[in-house]
Amino acid sequence: MSPLRHRNFRLTLLASTAAFSGYALLLPVVPLWAVRQEAGTFAAGASTGVFMASTVLTQFATSAFVRRHGYRAAMLLGALFLGAPTPLLIASAGAWEILGISLLRGIGFGLLTVCGSALIAELLPTGSLARGSGLYGLAAGVPQLAGLPVGTWVAEHWGFPHVFVLATALPLCALVPILLLPRLLPRHEPGTGSGPRALVRATWKPWLPMLAVSTGFGALATFLPIVVSSPASAVALFVTPAVAMLSRWAAGHLGHRLAGPGRMLPGGLAVSAAGLAGFALLADHPVPAVVAVAVFGLGFGVVQNDALVAMFARARAGSASVAWNVAFDAGQGLGAVAVGAIVSWTSFGSAFGLLAAAAAALLPVALLARRNG
Repeated sequence: MSPLRHRNFRLTLLASTAAFSGYALLLPVVPLWAVRQEAGTFAAGASTGVFMASTVLTQFATSAFVRRHGYRAAMLLGALFLGAPTPLLIASAGAWEILGISLLRGIGFGLLTVCGSALIAELLPTGSLARGSGLYGLAAGVPQLAGLPVGTWVAEHWGFPHVFVLATALPLCALVPILLLPRLLPRHEPGTGSGPRALVRATWKPWLPMLAVSTGFGALATFLPIVVSSPASAVALFVTPAVAMLSRWAAGHLGHRLAGPGRMLPGGLAVSAAGLAGFALLADHPVPAVVAVAVFGLGFGVVQNDALVAMFARARAGSASVAWNVAFDAGQGLGAVAVGAIVSWTSFGSAFGLLAAAAAALLPVALLARRNG
């Protein structure tokens, strides 16, 4: 049965699309805003890093909150934290103010990401998980597809305040489908163990490849408008999530029909590493740079879907969701901060080359993840 026949899953997709639209609009805009305020490239990377650090810390606490209050309450709080502080950016020119607002918004994003991906396994039967993950990838990918280039375009042509207002309204629109959800407490599933050590033992093999590709994505999303000249940067910001979204959706269908959990991870990781290496070498040439980020996006989408399904096969829904989202969001923050720091003493090419080498070095781990256990 199609995952879209489940009412609560459809509501989850609608809420996630609206909320993540507000997130995607500001992902490249806040670093650009920091640079325009003459805070420097390190502060630009730190704005994403603080957002993602706050996100990850919140994700660790989300499972306990959900067990007590349910998924609906967590998602309501998440949408409010993601949207409500955003207008404060209009009057915030200092680096510390920008970082403080990023911290608050990260709390909301952390709640939403864990709940959204956990509900795939909470709401759908086991046979529909790969397709459900692919559809959730569309719900998360469409906002990035539109938001990353639109946010920078609106900031450049209409001004930063217009982006900040739009990024406030969209997460608040997510409140409507969230309120239509039931309370939805987590299911109790035996046999997978609990606690941080058990979760690490169960998920580390797909977790590390996921961390590697999300580190590359965080670096690209943060620094593409700075490294690549316009309009090629806007095209690249569109192409990266577009290809990733479509490849994640395709990986969901392929994984459901032909492959098992984790079997596509090595290929996806290798393609992502090749894309990062190509960008490191060709960032000064607009058209090849766009091709390189498209190659990266192709592998990124495959790793996203297959890593999540592999974690669902190894751990409980809520725990697997926390692990996957921590890898995704910690990687984005790490990529932004690392590249921002590295370019202070070397070049963007060297920084992205190091990210490519790190991803390639994890190919043996991705091969291990092909086996369930």
